[in-house]
Amino acid sequence: MGNFKVPPEQLRWTPARDAFPGVSSRDIPGTAGIVGQLTARQALTFSIQSRSHNHNAFVRGPDGSGRRTLIANLLKELNPEAERALDFCYVHNFANPDRPRLIILPGGQGRQFQQAMTRISLFIRDRLPVILKNDPIRSRREARREAAEREIRLKIAPLEKKLRADGLALIRTQSGPTSRVSIYPLVMGKPVSPEEYRNLVTQKQVREEDRLKAMKQVDNWQAEVNRFAHEVNQIWQQALQHIDQINASETARLVGEMTSEVGRKFKAPGMDVFLCEIIDDIVEKRVGRDTSHLADPTLLYGVNVLTTRHSNDKAPMIFASQPSVASLFGTIDPAWMSSGRAVTSFRGIRTGALLEADGGYLVLDAADVRAEPGSWRMLMRALRTGLAEVVPPELGWPYSAQSLKPEPIPVRVRVILTGSAELFETLNEEDADFVRLFKVIADFDDTMSRDKHGLHDYGRFLASLVAKENLLPFERGAMMTLAQLGARLSREPGRLSSRFGELADLTREASWLARKDGADEVDKTHMEAAFRQWRNRSRLPLAKTIRRIQSGQIDLRVRGRSERQINTCAPIKSGTLTLAQPVALTCIFGPAPRCRIVKTRDRHDESLEALLGHSLLLREAPRLLARFSSTAANNGRADCGTGLAEACLLFSCLAHTPVRQDLVLIGELDGQGRVRPVPAINERIEAWFELCSEGGLSGQQGVVIPRANLEALVLDQALVKACVNDMFQVYAVDHLYQALELVTGVRIGSWREQAFPPDSILGRARTRVLELSGYADETSPGSSPAG
Repeated sequence: MGNFKVPPEQLRWTPARDAFPGVSSRDIPGTAGIVGQLTARQALTFSIQSRSHNHNAFVRGPDGSGRRTLIANLLKELNPEAERALDFCYVHNFANPDRPRLIILPGGQGRQFQQAMTRISLFIRDRLPVILKNDPIRSRREARREAAEREIRLKIAPLEKKLRADGLALIRTQSGPTSRVSIYPLVMGKPVSPEEYRNLVTQKQVREEDRLKAMKQVDNWQAEVNRFAHEVNQIWQQALQHIDQINASETARLVGEMTSEVGRKFKAPGMDVFLCEIIDDIVEKRVGRDTSHLADPTLLYGVNVLTTRHSNDKAPMIFASQPSVASLFGTIDPAWMSSGRAVTSFRGIRTGALLEADGGYLVLDAADVRAEPGSWRMLMRALRTGLAEVVPPELGWPYSAQSLKPEPIPVRVRVILTGSAELFETLNEEDADFVRLFKVIADFDDTMSRDKHGLHDYGRFLASLVAKENLLPFERGAMMTLAQLGARLSREPGRLSSRFGELADLTREASWLARKDGADEVDKTHMEAAFRQWRNRSRLPLAKTIRRIQSGQIDLRVRGRSERQINTCAPIKSGTLTLAQPVALTCIFGPAPRCRIVKTRDRHDESLEALLGHSLLLREAPRLLARFSSTAANNGRADCGTGLAEACLLFSCLAHTPVRQDLVLIGELDGQGRVRPVPAINERIEAWFELCSEGGLSGQQGVVIPRANLEALVLDQALVKACVNDMFQVYAVDHLYQALELVTGVRIGSWREQAFPPDSILGRARTRVLELSGYADETSPGSSPAG
């Protein structure tokens, strides 16, 4: 076993003392951005500076790696020019009121257009009625009325003379735009109505026979009078129409002079139509009519400016943290009537982040966009079509809103998404257009080299953070400890973690601890204490598991041997951290029609079946059923790293060979039995060490790990000290057979003279499998197991 024992000096990687220049972070120059990530930086630079279509970027990497910081710093550094500078405005659409008209103007003209239309609206509301009542317009109207009156008097004069000869009078009355002509009898030289004539009879001032005679005269002349009445009414109607034309022409002239100036100054599609519609609306609805039921001109003829730019503005850079449909694409605020009913108009249209970023850059978290109902679908549609749509909110019962569909807005924006590699693959599978619209992939590596360059980058990162957040300076020992923790957090052996969000949190806590101690600098002890506190805040699941083991609720032993049980350590998620917990595996097996090895959660392990047949040099597949069970529910995870322990348990059970319970096996296997590295190796080793320490170290307890994980070891100082004193052991293996010999103390055995040694692990296991399968003793096809 000595060949597999790891020396204590290899249990905790330590950078060279000269890895950081100077004796403090004060001596290290800072950096303005994220260190490393050269490939991602180059890809992002291309996306930012490219003007080609669909060169949107997806920044792919884990949370905490500084993706958004790099984007922000790179945009600030490159400071790109805006691709275009436009002002987007909405105005009322008189022909189709539920489709507000979009007016697009050069940057800076939106507010000027709005002010010009406000002046016109105020003129229409306040000044126009006064102007129409003043000379010379009033004189023209009066002259036309008088001319009509003269024509009517000349028209009816002969008729009036004839009627007077018959004791009748012609009476003309005006009822609004209608002129009415009636015949009244003359009584004592004065015209009286039929009703008044009856009253005179009742009062015995006139005789009834005189009244009847007079009314008969009226009937005789009625047809002639009706003909004259029609002609008179036509004359009056023509006069009124002419008067309206005077008002309309003067209004059109006055307003037209103002709007034509606006049209000349602000050139845009739809502008001339909008201005003409205003003139038509005023002439048709506001001249000479009651306007109390109409909207105020300042509202109806005004301008809603959504965005305003200036030609010399730099490109807008929008970081949208809450990408709902409303915040991305805008919304329409309702106006509440006194009845409680909500109505919408172009005045309530509000802009969103996509339009605010027009001509520039919009940065979004892909997971946040997908989490908001409708946001992802509308974003992809906007990028496909180049059009953004403002959607009114769903008010729901009992309120009702007018249906409003503003004209879509043409947008030109470079979208930069951030997200994980897993999310990228999901989006690629769900949307065929995704990779076509996001052609630039900026990959963030979650690790970086553990050489001099990587350590220098760590120092620059630390110096920048200290300066930016006014932290205490870090002395050399603290910087070395930070590098050790970076190596520990790395998901690749022999490299440093580039998840600078986690490292920044650790440095902040270390600085806080140093200030609390009254220190002037952060030293090694502060850095280690910060890591312990950070880890301990999430260790409750491990503490509970240890208590359950000690109380006997979980059958897991740290001493002795067992034929049916073996120990391992599986990872557990606790908040943002990955910890580990000891796990006991058990195995039962028996004959079966075919070979089937079932892990926890009923996962069928074909690779272990193949390894069993290959290792035992069987001609035919064994006929047995082996089923594993675990003391931890999460042991069935694909990445749990318990494959080595499961294989050792299966072979030892078949060989009737007990395995040590004071050793824990950690690792995965490939198809040839080679031991592969696993994540969270430090956490797994420390979880087993903590469990053993609770009951007292025996000096025989230890762990068996993949040799490929040696470069990832940055173990706790207490564990390293125990290994120095031979109270705890760490073994590193390359192959399943090495691990089997360690945990059983029995030789694995080699194939010689058509058989394994009968007292070897493979010999015993092969004999047992042949018995269970019902095969006669067979000879090997000639190959030998991997050693």
